[in-house]
Amino acid sequence: MQKKWEVVILGGGFAGLACARRLEKLWGNDTAKRVLLVSAENYFVYQPFLSEVIGAGIEPRHVMNPIRLALRRCKVQRAEVTNIDLEKRRVEFNADEGASLEPVEAEHLVIALGSSTNLRAVPGMMEHGLFLKTLADALGIREHIIKRLEEADLEPDPDIRRSLLHFVVVGGGYSGVETAGEILDLLQDARGFYPAFDPSELRVTLVHSGEHLLPELGEDLGRFAQRFLESRGMTVLLNRRASSVSAGYIRLNDGTSIKSQNQICTIGNAPNPVLKDLAAEYANGWLETDEYLRLKGFTHVWGIGDGAANPDGYGNQCPPTAQFAIQLGRHAAENIALSSSGKPLGSFRYKTLGQMATIGHHKGVCSIMGFQFSGFIAWWITRTVHLLKLPGLDRKLRVMVDWTFELFFPPDLNYLDLKKTQKIARIHVEPGDVIFRQGERGSAFYIVEDGTLEATRYDGEGKVLWHDDILPGEHFGEGSFLYGMVRRVTVTAKTGATLMVFNSNEFKTFVESFQTLSQILRHTAQRPSQEEVLGETRWTTELLSSPVEAVMKKSAPCLSETATINEAILAFGKCSQTLLPIVDAEGKMTGILTKTDLYRAMTHGQDFGESVDTIAKHEVAALREGQTVRKALRVLYMKDVKQAPVLDHQSRPVGILSHLDLAEARIHLEHRASERAHASSNNPLSHS
Repeated sequence: MQKKWEVVILGGGFAGLACARRLEKLWGNDTAKRVLLVSAENYFVYQPFLSEVIGAGIEPRHVMNPIRLALRRCKVQRAEVTNIDLEKRRVEFNADEGASLEPVEAEHLVIALGSSTNLRAVPGMMEHGLFLKTLADALGIREHIIKRLEEADLEPDPDIRRSLLHFVVVGGGYSGVETAGEILDLLQDARGFYPAFDPSELRVTLVHSGEHLLPELGEDLGRFAQRFLESRGMTVLLNRRASSVSAGYIRLNDGTSIKSQNQICTIGNAPNPVLKDLAAEYANGWLETDEYLRLKGFTHVWGIGDGAANPDGYGNQCPPTAQFAIQLGRHAAENIALSSSGKPLGSFRYKTLGQMATIGHHKGVCSIMGFQFSGFIAWWITRTVHLLKLPGLDRKLRVMVDWTFELFFPPDLNYLDLKKTQKIARIHVEPGDVIFRQGERGSAFYIVEDGTLEATRYDGEGKVLWHDDILPGEHFGEGSFLYGMVRRVTVTAKTGATLMVFNSNEFKTFVESFQTLSQILRHTAQRPSQEEVLGETRWTTELLSSPVEAVMKKSAPCLSETATINEAILAFGKCSQTLLPIVDAEGKMTGILTKTDLYRAMTHGQDFGESVDTIAKHEVAALREGQTVRKALRVLYMKDVKQAPVLDHQSRPVGILSHLDLAEARIHLEHRASERAHASSNNPLSHS
């Protein structure tokens, strides 16, 4: 892919897609070499239909439209934007697995990344609530509702059953009202199929912080929506805010609590994390643009859609709606074309033609060019407008079929349990299979269950710098998974092996929250490379080629397998070692015991009369007599240990080698070399 583009559009939502489609019309076939659109997904979601996905009125796939079908001329790249340099108009990407993507630069950079969900808008909502932002969210809410119906059908306790069947929606804007209405429709349509509980136990509560629902449509339509929803049995709470959420209730700002195990949040929009801390001007956290839709202070960087604060030309800020996003995208494209041809730019000026919302049970509310409608006619207008705006003729026909089926057939009550057979992914690899290659980016962390893998590092010319085995119980890949680093080695299966694979955001969040585990993985991920550890700038060639027995300390006392913890304490008291080998009756090492193991046994209240074998380590990184210091350093590095026992050919311990021993040996060698050099400089014969 080329590194320099005339136009790079970041985001495949309403604004980004509208901008790209307009440029295709303006530039024709030339668009393929001039315009690149980057989207985290390869499909476009028609957001206004997400609530109908929840109510099982539309199949999820029918609100999706492949971006590559919608854009036939410009280049499309599926990748996640990780960094934006506004001055250079340079963008960096991450494409999950695979080779690292090269950054691209643009003559005109269009930022249309939209907004994200503020998961912490309400304390506890992130942990216990459901959000509505993506298609996966909508499908997840639908599956959650049906699952709750199934659970309540088996629950004998009426209090628990009422909690299972009570759905609380937070937010009285478009998304909140439409979602609450669809949930109420789904519950009332489904109640006849669940005779075990009373239909009156099915409840929906809508919590809104304002004076009336749907503030975008005005008080009259908001009041109409409230009266209609309440007439169907919904509870509407105005001038209330959710203050906290738990697994069994939601607490409001007036101190009241609502018992419910189903909290759905439709509030809390926040700027896309990538757009934070850019060298730009902001308006309440959103990128601020001028009347031409350029970021203030930049002549070739454009900001459009939900992620930007765009003036509407009438003294207000554009609302975050699809209607405005489409117009912003088209206008930005036209200004880019004008700028490329050296013509004056046009100011953005747009006033909404109307706004509308469905409120369930074939009823809606809408305001079009100053005229207000409610009831069935508003519902019909709303559906018609959305259908006309839905991209793709095939998608329009599919949605029409879905709506037709909805009129004559009961709702789809399938509960799709999408859980995999195993909660933790496992993969099996055969000898020679490559897990990943050096230089690739990745998003997975691996633990070896069985088998052996080989890690190999190459230099820039493909020459092997070093390689080492990865054995059962060891892990790798944490650098890319947690910190976005490129793979520093190529990992290949040496034997048949089974790996545990973690690549979910949930596991990443778990690691980041688990301080001890996070510190361990951060240490292993960010430690220096073997080249630095084994380099001759750190260790002399003489030392690296020396046998380990030449620099190790004499063997510490060994402990018998039958020794007690009491005897181990006394043994450590008689020597300065922090590690003692444990041997069997033949003197062969079976494990090691460290002072840390003893401290842990003491704090856990372990019986000092027990055998040391109960607290010893048996999987040990051991060295062998005759090994060079270079090989010993490699073992210490790969196993990430400070010291290791040295064994003879019969596996009997003959000494212990530590990093401190090696450092002392290096100092002595440097000192002797310095003395020789000094003696040579003072010897008259050396100058003759």
